[in-house]
Amino acid sequence: MPSFGKAGSKTAPTMSDVARLAGVSAMTVSRALRHDGAVSQKTRDKVLAVVDELGYVPDQAAGALSSGRSGLVGMIAPALVNPIFGMVARGLNDTLTPLGLQLFIGFSDYGAEREEHMLESMLRRRPEAIAIASDSRSERAARMLLNAGVPVVEFLHRPATPIRHVVAVDHVAVGRAVARHFAETGRKRLAAIVGRERQTSNTTDRAEGLREGARQAGLAPVRLISAGGPLALAEQGVRAAAEILDNLADIDAVLCPHDITAIAVIGELRRRGARVPDDVAVFGFGDHEVARHTLPALTTIGFNAGLMGVEIGKLMINAFEAARLGRDAAPFNLTLDFEVIVRDSA
Repeated sequence: MPSFGKAGSKTAPTMSDVARLAGVSAMTVSRALRHDGAVSQKTRDKVLAVVDELGYVPDQAAGALSSGRSGLVGMIAPALVNPIFGMVARGLNDTLTPLGLQLFIGFSDYGAEREEHMLESMLRRRPEAIAIASDSRSERAARMLLNAGVPVVEFLHRPATPIRHVVAVDHVAVGRAVARHFAETGRKRLAAIVGRERQTSNTTDRAEGLREGARQAGLAPVRLISAGGPLALAEQGVRAAAEILDNLADIDAVLCPHDITAIAVIGELRRRGARVPDDVAVFGFGDHEVARHTLPALTTIGFNAGLMGVEIGKLMINAFEAARLGRDAAPFNLTLDFEVIVRDSA
């Protein structure tokens, strides 16, 4: 295999190297890699054979400068520890990949300043679109999104003032549904776990829905348990379970912000001698794969996070097509369905 660069060192092969070995111009190499119809299949096969031999990787940044397109779509999510965001990313990536678009992801760790830095870094790469699940969007972040000049889709939580497009779950309605289930199964004194650190809008909305539903069912006022935060979901559950046993012994049902938190609650309650669901019913959120394999199996809220990613991608594609036709895609708000999945824990 040919070597490149100075003696004793090895540098990445260039398009010129590919062109020289293939016996064509650099422009022909560029067109072959773009599957331009002006290049014959025979020439394209020869170029691709050299590309494979050299291990050549096209300079995407240079291509973006010449074409005005980066081929990148940015996604900002609050946390890597939450499997929901991985499922959204997979659905979005599967939708965009056939168009030759590549997803790149950043995590804000539920911090407004970190989200600003992540967004600024993404915008410097000139993305084709941005998907963002923001929980504490700052004014500066909002200005950057409004002035980004590309489709913006906010997801999972519906902000009070959307930037443009939204694909979300009605978290208040989720809380009401949980309250109805608790009331129908004879629970009287409900609690909701909320974050002591970096409390999320989704969690507080579900807690508010639980409160509304409890009032409508004539139940006692819902107690809020502040424990941990969304970056340590299992620890949050252990702390909440301890709070129930040590200080809120009258509580007979609890809504958790996440399945992982709920599983940790069940484990700590059982470790300390409490029975689930006899003493305390435990309700999760997310319907992750592990939820059906716990003991007892976890009652939870399920929604299709992969479909959420697909719908985000569809909105972006519609916006791309509108821009191609010289139009502006109208703002679109989509609320995904959810279901109460009854198992053994509640």
